[in-house]
Amino acid sequence: MGIYQWPTVPPLVVPQMSLPPSLSPISRLLYSLSAAASQLRASARGVAFWTAIALPFGYLPLFTFETVPVSIELFVLLLVVNVVALIIGHSHHR
Repeated sequence: MGIYQWPTVPPLVVPQMSLPPSLSPISRLLYSLSAAASQLRASARGVAFWTAIALPFGYLPLFTFETVPVSIELFVLLLVVNVVALIIGHSHHR
């Protein structure tokens, strides 16, 4: 083992106390799926937020050093991706 160990992330566990005992197994499954979907949406918002922040920093080197052929279509595509990321990630940590 090295000096640093990667932190372990516990699996998503829905506490049983938060669910009424009268729920059927199907209702419990639907509740768990809803909680997982909510976490997935929150993760997608976070990724979109940070993509919207980081993406513009790549524009200048990309076009200055001509690592790819410069075209208006590429610039518009990157701009559209950035706007979509801004829209999706707008509500991150609100």
